[in-house]
Amino acid sequence: MIAASSTKERRNSERLKGRKEAILITPNGMHNIRDISKSGLSFKCSEEDFFPSQWPVEIIYAGTPLYIKAIKVRMVRENFVETDTLIANSSKEIGVEFVDMDESGKLLLHELLAYHSKVAEKEHPNTH
Repeated sequence: MIAASSTKERRNSERLKGRKEAILITPNGMHNIRDISKSGLSFKCSEEDFFPSQWPVEIIYAGTPLYIKAIKVRMVRENFVETDTLIANSSKEIGVEFVDMDESGKLLLHELLAYHSKVAEKEHPNTH
């Protein structure tokens, strides 16, 4: 298991709850983003999935032109999730931080986060 040095370090940026439209593409396939911020994101995957310490990902926001290519991420957290059923496979939650993002990538991420917040606010106007 890999863990960030502190919860405070992981939470320097406001995290937005993931939406079904927010899709992460990794070398192992597509995953729904559980939460995202300007510094990183988390996603759930099969416990058999292997990720190196750093790798490139893509982020798609389905139904929009928002698409971020070749963002390098570094794993900061890997938590295994126990399942109590024989039907579901065990899974894990992976937390990553963005690494060496250029200005173009930062701008696209900012646009994606702004759109994400706007959609969430429309759906739940009294919770933000």
